[in-house]
Amino acid sequence: MARSKVPSEERVFSLVLALVASTSGLTKHELLSSVYGYSDRYREDAQRASLERQFERDKEQLRELGIPVEAVDSPGEPGNNQLTRYRISKAALQVPPGLSFTDRELMMLRMAVLAWREGSLTDEARRAAMKLESLGGGRDAPSIGVNAGFGTAEPSAPALLAAVEAGQLVEFDYQLPDRDAPLARRVYPLQLHRFEGRWHLIAFDAHRAATRVFLLARISGTVTVCEPTATDPARPDEPAALIRLAVAEMQALQRETRATVRVRTHSRADARFSRGAVVCSEDAGSRVLEFGTVDMHELAAIVASYGSDAVALEPPELRARVIELLRAVDSKHGGTPPCWVADQSPAESDGRDR
Repeated sequence: MARSKVPSEERVFSLVLALVASTSGLTKHELLSSVYGYSDRYREDAQRASLERQFERDKEQLRELGIPVEAVDSPGEPGNNQLTRYRISKAALQVPPGLSFTDRELMMLRMAVLAWREGSLTDEARRAAMKLESLGGGRDAPSIGVNAGFGTAEPSAPALLAAVEAGQLVEFDYQLPDRDAPLARRVYPLQLHRFEGRWHLIAFDAHRAATRVFLLARISGTVTVCEPTATDPARPDEPAALIRLAVAEMQALQRETRATVRVRTHSRADARFSRGAVVCSEDAGSRVLEFGTVDMHELAAIVASYGSDAVALEPPELRARVIELLRAVDSKHGGTPPCWVADQSPAESDGRDR
């Protein structure tokens, strides 16, 4: 199947956001598997040499724009390219002293950036756009995550950004993982927020008269602007407090909802899950990591995508969902490869179902 080509402007822009947002830097595997413009090819390509060459060309393009990408060796294993971390110092993207923008101005600038197409900006304009986005506009660096650009999984993003700016009421269909059909939602969008590497919509639900959080990847169909009726509540005049509370609740849920995954040491799964995780145990070929999550269904899909490099251990619902996903892949390919459904540790298999 032919895949659509991501404009180089969008790919490089997403790369800049990811590198600026990370305080400790990101490995090449983390970048290529997560950043918009690389991730689709990374999942599909059997040979990734061409993708790594593209990454090197993009780094050179950033240097030509005056944005140096730093490469930092792992203290424990200097020279191990898999563990080399890349980053961009925020000092490299500083705007002139005294220049500042309101949240409204930054929102309008972001909307303009979303609308650009390859070749429509000069080098100076591209550098300026990257500097402006690095200011954050109400988003702190941890909330941006790795996949900082809006991808094909979030086609609703431009319409929702416009509704946030205009204070409009919108309707959309929302597909929950445990339902066959999507549910209609009628909300006032308040903010798009990056959490755990995914975009979420913080909104005021008109039906429930309460704040709700929606994963953008689960919004299906078209986002439609609608006129409020007599039964619809008014949009909150001061949404900032509601947004802060929603973010705090997501952070609390992440702390409370724990997952345990065994990963192959130095694998892509290790690079993905080790940031911020607690190492529960470790041997010559693998280690067990514990970390928090707000969405077990999304985490299961990520774990399953790493095949035998990642094994879900706890909680039982995560383990069961990963088994379900891997068996679904199995059935489509007409076989039962042991690496898909066996609980195969990076070191050896104990023969249990995952």
